[in-house]
Amino acid sequence: MAEQTRGDLARLVTFSDAVVAIAATLLVLPLAENATQGGAPSLGEIVASSGSQILLLLLSFLVICRFWLNHHDIMRELVTFDSPLFWANAVWLVSIVLLPFTTSLIGTSDSRDPATTGVYIGNMLVTCLAALAMQWHVTRTPALQSPQNRGAAKLKGDVVTAITMAVALILAVLVPVIGPWALLLLAFDGLVARRIHPRTRTPGPPRR
Repeated sequence: MAEQTRGDLARLVTFSDAVVAIAATLLVLPLAENATQGGAPSLGEIVASSGSQILLLLLSFLVICRFWLNHHDIMRELVTFDSPLFWANAVWLVSIVLLPFTTSLIGTSDSRDPATTGVYIGNMLVTCLAALAMQWHVTRTPALQSPQNRGAAKLKGDVVTAITMAVALILAVLVPVIGPWALLLLAFDGLVARRIHPRTRTPGPPRR
């Protein structure tokens, strides 16, 4: 791959943001189909028949937002990209594109089925591992980063997130009654990451 410019990087980031936005929007399609089936159901009937799907939609949407924030943290440090980073980002995007499908899959079947839950959380684990690969490559390739960000050690947070997702996958498969709600473990991985590697503020320009 030829050397990339800031304009090329901006196009890659814009494309990635668009894919995330479309995937987040597609999460609601199964609910829209349920709302149009069987005539004109009332709001109460829709909530009663699709309550679990609504909760799964919200859970998946929050996880996608979390993934996007992490992706944004990686990309905003860059001044260019290379072939390995591009393909790691492509794997990340594919996993994001699959999330509406796996969310619909678990929403229309038994959420306590280990296989279905495994596919759903496994999809998210792939996203975490792709982001980890991106951050690892960026950390090992200082030329991709802006001078003020070179050498910044942010890999530990991505490692903690990937481990947390793996634990959630194992827990959901071994204890089917928990199902996809094992993902709530992600609410605590940030606390662990901050204890391992406290964030430091970059000093700004002196105030006059």
